[in-house]
Amino acid sequence: HGCQEEAANLIIADCFNRSFAGTHGTMYGAGVYFSSNAAYSHQYTKPNLLEERCMFLARVLIGKTTIGNSSMKTRPLGFDSTTDGNHIFVTYHDAQAYAEYLITYKSK
Repeated sequence: HGCQEEAANLIIADCFNRSFAGTHGTMYGAGVYFSSNAAYSHQYTKPNLLEERCMFLARVLIGKTTIGNSSMKTRPLGFDSTTDGNHIFVTYHDAQAYAEYLITYKSK
């Protein structure tokens, strides 16, 4: 889960919170977005004044998934999360994800 430093501090303080859903769009539903592709998540990072970026390695309970769309405000009945069918997963309950590690890095 790539994010700006300010968002990383909020996640550390209050875990992943759906109240912030939609900050970068809701193509696969109005939830918290995760990707198994770090290069994709990197696109959502922004360097701080020291040129450091933030990305979380998270444990995400995706359960039974279905393809999501922008009109979804919650998971469909019988499913636990939505996906793009590839590497993006969207959760709808704050307790579905645990921020295990915050990775701070500089990119070239």
